[in-house]
Amino acid sequence: MKKRFLGLALGALAVLLMIILSSCNNVTEKKKKTILFDDTLPLSEPDDNVHIRVKTSSEPSIVYAPLRSAAGYRYGPSIIYYPDGSCDAWFSCMGTQGEWDFISYRHSDNGFDFGDEIVVLRPNPLSMDFFSCCDPGVVYFNGYYYLGYTSTTFDGGVNNNVFVARSENPDGPYEKWNGSGWGGDPAPIIYYDEDESKYGAGEPSFVVVGDKLYIYYSWICQHGSFLGVAVADTSENWPLSIEDYGPVFNKKNCDSVDMMFLEDNSKFYGFCTSERFSENSGVTVIESSDGINFEIVDVVKDGTYQYLHNDGVAHRPDGHVQIKDNTFFAYAFSNGDEGNWGKWATAFQEIKIELYEGKIVRNDKNEKGIKCDDYFSEPLTDPKPIIISTTSRVFNFMQHYVGEAVHVVWYDSNLEVHAVDDIKNVKFYGYDKSLMSMDGNNITIKGKVGETFVYFDYRGQTGFFKVRIFETGTTIPGDPKKEILSFTPVIDSFKLSLSALHKYQIRGKVEFSDHTWAEAFNDGYMIDAKTYPVKFEVKDKSIITVSSKGIITPVAVGKTEVTVTIKDGPSFTVPVEVTDN
Repeated sequence: MKKRFLGLALGALAVLLMIILSSCNNVTEKKKKTILFDDTLPLSEPDDNVHIRVKTSSEPSIVYAPLRSAAGYRYGPSIIYYPDGSCDAWFSCMGTQGEWDFISYRHSDNGFDFGDEIVVLRPNPLSMDFFSCCDPGVVYFNGYYYLGYTSTTFDGGVNNNVFVARSENPDGPYEKWNGSGWGGDPAPIIYYDEDESKYGAGEPSFVVVGDKLYIYYSWICQHGSFLGVAVADTSENWPLSIEDYGPVFNKKNCDSVDMMFLEDNSKFYGFCTSERFSENSGVTVIESSDGINFEIVDVVKDGTYQYLHNDGVAHRPDGHVQIKDNTFFAYAFSNGDEGNWGKWATAFQEIKIELYEGKIVRNDKNEKGIKCDDYFSEPLTDPKPIIISTTSRVFNFMQHYVGEAVHVVWYDSNLEVHAVDDIKNVKFYGYDKSLMSMDGNNITIKGKVGETFVYFDYRGQTGFFKVRIFETGTTIPGDPKKEILSFTPVIDSFKLSLSALHKYQIRGKVEFSDHTWAEAFNDGYMIDAKTYPVKFEVKDKSIITVSSKGIITPVAVGKTEVTVTIKDGPSFTVPVEVTDN
């Protein structure tokens, strides 16, 4: 039932002139010549009386379909299109080896026929993103693709943070922001610091306007579901310049918001699915003149598939759109049957954008979308690698140990595992040669203590694993006799308003002698709260109170301190200021 998606085609002549290139590098080189538009409209003063109307202008085109027999999905797409009619798309796809989600990538020369899929981002083992890389949001500026994503260290999919990675090419390799620069283990750019039992921060989207980068994200806490916004400059290390405005818009029944900037009226627009996973689902459009204050201006249901969720809107590399562009949105969907949870197809659909003056008039007149039952795919007959991996992603050695063999496997798009039987064609590189060496697929330890990443290539795919070498006689990871080495604040000071709705949570980072770490605040997710209890002592309770899990409640304007102790051992003190602003 796959339908041709004609939204980005430049016509039959242009399609015939396109050369379909076999390698990802060649495709990338082609796009570099046509990546930026040269018709950017100048910024104008937004007119509060001018709004947009959005309508579907084609039938949905299915670009991914799961098997009927197993879970599978490509949700939350982020899509960039180019002047030559080509486009790149990134998706959340299922993970493996205990990692929930990866981010995959596909390229199209014409906007409707997509090439092979590869995974371009996966978690780093034993890091702040070790459970997942999902919810891609991609923007291009200063020669880099910046790929924002969601992840957590908490089992259960809660307490998420926002991260970002960058690459000169859409298909990678990507290097993650580490808190001070690019590469290595990641650090969040938006850190969730409220009730840890809620979803947290995630689902990022970016827009560049002038010399500012607007960063949008979901913030789902004990008070509801919000759209958050932060602003940064566009320098190389822009995460250091982030000014976070926090939650600015109550999404209520909407999920993640994918943003664009419409050049025709110099306004910001967000696309998010409302009443997700239901027959009444649709795409809600929100509008802002300043990029911070939003209101709902439209809801699109007519022509879309029912039971849709986690959408994305296609845009130019910098997040911009013009009305003349043949743009589209995309979303995941199912037929609503309970047994098909996690078996979601992905549809692309052309949209038409119009401007009008006057009072806001929304499209949703109680209509419903189209129910699609037959969206499943058949098993693969010629599977191709979507990602390569080693059977273990972390190798721990004592410094006296010689080493061991590395076993490499590859996964197809249904995440069926295949053994690599031609190991001689696997190339290992990028590791610290003072710590180790590779003889074929065998690790040899050189007797020094340290840590290094090892990268490897196979059949056009790149993977990596981590090697850690410990001093002989030290506690090994997972040893129940481990001791606390340090306990430090995750956030070292707090300033909050007396009337603030959102309440901060004080957290400590504990490091153990077995080379493991955790965030500790009596949560019970990362470490046992009974074995490692945390105590919060407020110096002046007339200013604030603090719950047993570190949640701060303001009482009066003033300054005080909170001393945090773990297991009657190490402690730290953080200052807290309450204002009337």
